[in-house]
Amino acid sequence: MSQTNDKIHDKIKEKLEKEKWFNYYKITTSVRDGVVILEGNIKDLWQKVRAEILIKAVTGVKKVINKLNIIEGKLSEEKLNYYAKAYLSKLECLFGFIGVLALFVCLIIAALLTPNYNPLFNTVSSLGRGIAKTIFSIGFVTAGSLGIPFVLYLEKTLKGVNEFIRRFASTLAVIASLCIALVGILPDPEFPDLFITFHTTVALTAFLGSVTYICLYSYLMLKSGIFKLSNVVLGFFTLLELLLLGITGFNPLIEWILTLNIISWSGITSFKLLKIKTTIDKYL
Repeated sequence: MSQTNDKIHDKIKEKLEKEKWFNYYKITTSVRDGVVILEGNIKDLWQKVRAEILIKAVTGVKKVINKLNIIEGKLSEEKLNYYAKAYLSKLECLFGFIGVLALFVCLIIAALLTPNYNPLFNTVSSLGRGIAKTIFSIGFVTAGSLGIPFVLYLEKTLKGVNEFIRRFASTLAVIASLCIALVGILPDPEFPDLFITFHTTVALTAFLGSVTYICLYSYLMLKSGIFKLSNVVLGFFTLLELLLLGITGFNPLIEWILTLNIISWSGITSFKLLKIKTTIDKYL
């Protein structure tokens, strides 16, 4: 094997050896130009699926040829129920992507339509008071609404990693998603002070809640081994950006960077969930 293939092989071995069941079976892995071939005997189908998902998360892996032979020949009822509940539909995988894509497009359109708007000096929220406030509203309401089923779907894929953190992160995720949707409520000119108080509260909760649940989910994703490290690092960067936002007194540019990072993390995670779902569908 070349040096690159050797590095991929070592990463795969290191990841699989962390699985409790792996050392009970004689499994061989070979790598050539990023293509991994898995061979050997295992007890159950869920182990075959788990091994393939883990390997696909290794940087540099282009394809997995799964030749693992199942000794028992079928998936146990317990594991079958687990996968059936954990991975419901591809549509749920795409909810997060559709939501953040709508938000991204609406923000860009709103910024372009707003006269003299400059992200270096104008905040994201100021778009909700400009000429394109309806477009701004549509983006946030869509992202927040579709964000709820997306985070609940993500929660199921991380089942069993750390139940307390997972449930706490999911609670925060639902609250943050609701607040993101509420950010899209248009101002009422008859109650300007009340609206400012309301908008400030939901916007801060959306930011704080989103960063917190993204970091907690990123930790769980790292522990699960089925997500790429780049996805995890992107999630942790939101915390750094939030700290910079506070230090700079809500600098508009930092706010934009944080907003776009949250959008990027959600979109990339959605596509990863779709790939995981596609892998499982081959065997169920």
